[in-house]
Amino acid sequence: MRAMPAPSLWDRLRSARIVQVLLVYLGASWAVLQIADVLTEALSLPDWVPPVAVLLLLVGLVIILATAWVQSLPTTTAKEEAGEIPTDWQVAPAEALASLKAGQLPHLTWGRAILGGVVALSLLFGGAGVYVLLTGTRAPGFGPREAGADVAAAGIAVLPFAVTGGEELDLWREGMVDVLSTNLDGMGGYRTIDARTVMARWNEQVGAAGSADLRASLEVAGATGARYGLVGNLVGSAGGVRVAADVYDLSTGEKVSQSYVEGPADSVLALVGRLTVGLTRELLAANGQQVMQAPRTAGITTESLDALRYYLDGEAAYRRSDFAAAAASFERATDADSTFALAWYRMSNAYGWMENVGSDVAARAGGRVEALADRLPMRERALMLAVQRGVRDGELSAMPELQEAVAKYPDDPEAWFELGEFYRHRGIDAGVATEEDALEVFRRAVVLDPTFGPYYIHLVESLLNAGLQEEARAAYETYQGLAGAEAAPHLALAMALLGGDAEARQAALDGMESYADEVIYRVGAEINWSNIPDADQSLEFFRAAFRATGNPGVLSFTSQLLFARGRIAEALAEAEDPSTAPQALLGLLAAFAHVDIDPPAALEERVPDLDVCPDRADPGGQCLFDLGMVAVIRGDRAAWRRVVDQNRTLGARYIEEGAVGHGREHDALATFLEGLWTLYRDGDVVAARPKLQVGVDTFTGNLSYVARFHLAEAVGRSSPRDAVRILGSMSGLGTAFAQVRLGRLREQIGDADGARRAYARASEFLAAADEGHPYAVEARDALARLGA
Repeated sequence: MRAMPAPSLWDRLRSARIVQVLLVYLGASWAVLQIADVLTEALSLPDWVPPVAVLLLLVGLVIILATAWVQSLPTTTAKEEAGEIPTDWQVAPAEALASLKAGQLPHLTWGRAILGGVVALSLLFGGAGVYVLLTGTRAPGFGPREAGADVAAAGIAVLPFAVTGGEELDLWREGMVDVLSTNLDGMGGYRTIDARTVMARWNEQVGAAGSADLRASLEVAGATGARYGLVGNLVGSAGGVRVAADVYDLSTGEKVSQSYVEGPADSVLALVGRLTVGLTRELLAANGQQVMQAPRTAGITTESLDALRYYLDGEAAYRRSDFAAAAASFERATDADSTFALAWYRMSNAYGWMENVGSDVAARAGGRVEALADRLPMRERALMLAVQRGVRDGELSAMPELQEAVAKYPDDPEAWFELGEFYRHRGIDAGVATEEDALEVFRRAVVLDPTFGPYYIHLVESLLNAGLQEEARAAYETYQGLAGAEAAPHLALAMALLGGDAEARQAALDGMESYADEVIYRVGAEINWSNIPDADQSLEFFRAAFRATGNPGVLSFTSQLLFARGRIAEALAEAEDPSTAPQALLGLLAAFAHVDIDPPAALEERVPDLDVCPDRADPGGQCLFDLGMVAVIRGDRAAWRRVVDQNRTLGARYIEEGAVGHGREHDALATFLEGLWTLYRDGDVVAARPKLQVGVDTFTGNLSYVARFHLAEAVGRSSPRDAVRILGSMSGLGTAFAQVRLGRLREQIGDADGARRAYARASEFLAAADEGHPYAVEARDALARLGA
């Protein structure tokens, strides 16, 4: 009899039912992974549980397929029938142990394969549970992220409260975030995550009107970078209110502090003060500390619910850039409680946006805040005083305090924004910050709170100044979504002019008359037009702006810009326009004096008398500056002395009237003009330097650039390296002239590469300069000499 042929591989695979086994196993694996996901979430198991489960299932797949193959072999069936090996579903632990002792792999059965999988998964989940108990490892999303306890004092995120008991109590849902964040900040070394950052993360993860269970709330707290999360509830009834709060350590998920208070419904703020004390004492006790002094419980310094309600309404309007509505709400808040310092502070900010940082109303509100500064919370007091000195009074000494604020409170978007404000309004002018510094700080504020409208205004302006049209467009569209299409109309005009769309730009230039004068002025002031690579683009805007407004002050910038680009003949022709004010002619004459170029006789003849400023009682800083500069260059000591004395008188008057910033500027102008005479007429460099430094430390805008230019001249005569640092920070209308002088100094100290870069940049700015322009010729000759 012939032997039966051995079954083929395909026959064996079919008999092993590999496909059926694989489908069943994959279905079971999917179910196991779903269970792993649910258990990880529900039991706060570590993040590594699901990946390890996948690994075990992959190992199990190999075992299952091997078992199916072994069970399909005819020899396996024969040995099972003979009792030599366990049957398909037997575990037979004694036989398996005997095989292991003999150094052999136990026979693969379905019972053993399934039992092995159950044991492996049980060990996985059991081991993960023990790990959590022993280490306190948290669930994903709880603990510190970007700016947690590792880089600053331990942060507490106060989450929106659950509120029941009537609509009149609803304001405390988010209101408690503001009040408790303020109250707890600085208590016993703890800090609170800024309320704006908390609400931004809450809106992202839960929704503006949503509610969340404990776990979801703590995940929001973890997303802010906090170490602790505070959750609570407020319950109102006929007998009063009950406020309760619990604090959780996000690194362990454990409750570390809890407190509750009860009292009348009209005394919520006082109750929250008591609640703050209780929470702080428990937190300190949990860390082995004791309360050494009475903690600050004042927080938001009002006991008037009406004042607080108006204040919160104002904050909401402020967030969407509705500064008029915000100012009105803050005014109502201060009417309800005249000692409400935070409301005065916000009112000052709102008027600063509506008008400018030097607004009379903003200044009065700021003065009121200073008088009430002791009533402000620690963080707001320190930040407000630094802002007052730095942005409104122009003191450079405020910069370290603002930088310290962002280091101490890295999660506070307002601190970052105010640092950017200082850079923009003072630091760049003084040469202690750059446009790039300001841009990065504004970006940081927006990242921390992407739903706070005002932060986008300077961000868009800075992006346009940097030539980053795509990013500017995206930021502007986001801002419109937050504040509405009609908000900040000057941004719409700026985007049309500089956003990269030639058709939109031309339409904006042709339709300039449709924009309000204040919108046009703001675009002229907020955009650094002197640094736009294409000077003609800037000239077109100012000429269109003059046609729309008829303001000769707008027209005067065109002659200044032409002069700055070396196009002197065009600048003089521009000045021939009958609309050009005598003050603009004086400014052009002063421009020649600043850079030591002889003015044409025709211009000299048009400004025979220096008394050309429109307001003789207070001509303003720029006009007095130009008057003094021209008097110095002409050697007219009598005219120079009159200007110096006029500035001294105005400075003393304004300081006495309380306009300290304005007074300091006039006093600094007098000192700086004395320094100019000392340098250029007396030739005393040593005596001139400290007087010129006063101007650099005080002036803003174009005055600051010119002040640095002359200080560099004095410094360079004895210390070229120090002068290099001064000139290297200059931009704006004086860029080309500063770069030529910078090139001279770098050659003098042996820095040929640096000199080439300076001359090359000057040549870029002077590319269209008049034939024979002394600075353009010097830059070209230097580049040829240096081999560029």
